[in-house]
Amino acid sequence: MNQPNPKVDVCIVVEGCYPFVHGGVSSWIDWLIRKQPDLTFGVMAIVADDRQQKVRYPFPPNLTAFKVVSLAPPKRRPSIFEPKMDANKLGDLIYKVIRDSDISGFSDLIQYLDTPVQRGPFGSLSHPTPPTLSDLTTSYAAWTAMLSCYKRTCPEAGFLDFFWAWRTLVGGLFAVMTTDIVPARSYHAISTGFAGLLCARAAMTTGCRSAITEHGIYTNERRIDLIMADWIEDTIQSGVGAEEKRLDIRQFWIETFEAFARISYQSADQITTLYGANQSFQRALGATENKLAVIPNGIELEKFKNLSPSTAPRRPTVGLIGRVVPIKDIEACIAAAALVRRDFPDVEFLIMGPTDEDEDYFALCQRRVEEYQLQDVVTFTGKININDYLPRLDLMLLTSLSEAQPLVLLEAGAARVPCVTTDVGSCREIIEGAPDEEPNFGPGGRVVPVMDTQAIGHAIAELLSDEELRAQYGRNLCQRVETFFTSQKSADRYGALYRDLIA
Repeated sequence: MNQPNPKVDVCIVVEGCYPFVHGGVSSWIDWLIRKQPDLTFGVMAIVADDRQQKVRYPFPPNLTAFKVVSLAPPKRRPSIFEPKMDANKLGDLIYKVIRDSDISGFSDLIQYLDTPVQRGPFGSLSHPTPPTLSDLTTSYAAWTAMLSCYKRTCPEAGFLDFFWAWRTLVGGLFAVMTTDIVPARSYHAISTGFAGLLCARAAMTTGCRSAITEHGIYTNERRIDLIMADWIEDTIQSGVGAEEKRLDIRQFWIETFEAFARISYQSADQITTLYGANQSFQRALGATENKLAVIPNGIELEKFKNLSPSTAPRRPTVGLIGRVVPIKDIEACIAAAALVRRDFPDVEFLIMGPTDEDEDYFALCQRRVEEYQLQDVVTFTGKININDYLPRLDLMLLTSLSEAQPLVLLEAGAARVPCVTTDVGSCREIIEGAPDEEPNFGPGGRVVPVMDTQAIGHAIAELLSDEELRAQYGRNLCQRVETFFTSQKSADRYGALYRDLIA
């Protein structure tokens, strides 16, 4: 699947999405490349492991280079031809990256891993080569470096837990530090994390300029995942109000991802996000004001211009468009449906999106439907064409725990469908308008607290009971989308960003 190609204008670096996952950021990347037909693109797609994955997007004609980067390639047994690496130096450099967020240490680590080393049990090979990923994960020097960092970082935590955290975090760091880089004139990461590190390495190695665009804030999303993770055991008990200096494994995970973000921000020439509130998180992790910019998402209004509400007899219908995964909190949607049914016995909830990304969570949601006896209320449609369903909807619902600037709210607005959404990302700005919106077009629905099924259900019932209010909210939202969130405006901003990077 990896395709060697000549130098491209922009290499996009992504993690865990395009071209293997439908919707969300993947759709945005496909749009971004197609809206810049005068530029050539490459993609380095970071995946969890070497398992074959289905490509779900036909490549645009100007996507001419593509490479898959696995964070966990096949395991290899240690070789008798041990690399002659300085374990103490390796441990010090890793510590500078994961604990000190030291950009000079990151640069030194790049240089160290590019330096050929001798090998062999008794002497040296005739042709030294740089350390391989296998060297960095299975050699004696790698083991010694890990033990050194364990003792300096969180010696009170269980070593086995630290070992598996190290394998994921530092193993992923090594993977992006040793992979071949797609030749390009500029690099553009679509998150921090491992994508941000690979982008930083590519820019620093080639001397090219780079940018980061964040939809959601990667560190915040990983923090949510890690706080909710029941596979991490907390072994250090801290007293209430006491300053706890010992580091447990859960916090080690969180702080390492934050260190990756700091390195990524320091390396980037430009840092963009979809809405202003995200910038406070970027500043907190070291992004400087002169690099920051906001580029909102946009949609193709023409796709929705001729849509009109269905006049056929139908049930009151609420739609949720999204992947059936925990961060979308589909369980809250189901619980709210049970509340709404009390006032609207014939209500219909359509959950529209892929169900195969987290099969365990999908099974849990199906059980919730059965427990609430909602089999005649809630339908999982799978992946759909949104235009086939928008005319049937009275309301669009979003119950996510975390979002950036959800396209589904903009698409609903373009079709004059009012929304009920949790207060995440830029959802409040989309529904109520930004603080500096002039003129303010008025609300386009209701914004409710995260995980508050009572508030979600109440907001849905309120709007379903008032057809005139729904129509007014739909018009308000449509005006806002048409004024501030068009595809061409967004594409022009990214075009200007790329011209600056490759100038």
